[in-house]
Amino acid sequence: MTHAVNSITALHAGFSSSISLNDLRLMVNLGVTAQERDVKQEINVSFKFFFKKQPKACETDDIDDTVCYHKISDAVKGYCESGEFKLLEYMCNGLYKKIRADINREIKIWIRIEKCNPPIDGLLGSTSFEYTDIWE
Repeated sequence: MTHAVNSITALHAGFSSSISLNDLRLMVNLGVTAQERDVKQEINVSFKFFFKKQPKACETDDIDDTVCYHKISDAVKGYCESGEFKLLEYMCNGLYKKIRADINREIKIWIRIEKCNPPIDGLLGSTSFEYTDIWE
């Protein structure tokens, strides 16, 4: 449902289209304590890229005229698997900066990182952090 809410919100904000990368599953060293970071944990990373006008690729059928989600997934994997992180917030900010550097400023980004099985007694679901620059 999170993905649908963000698309609807973006449409109301004047964006005409989006490209999504949903639930890229990775194993990373993530956790507040060194002991928690010693064991890789499962995360899901999702992105949406919002366009004011539809990407030129809609007319050209050329990958260079849009956001290449394969390149994005490679960059995300490289960043997340290259080190260790204490907090989802820090990891998300680093990913945003890495991706933002390669994406046209007119394209807005939404990112969500979900820690699939956090070590919290009684928690049956996940934890997550989201960030967007859609309002900037």
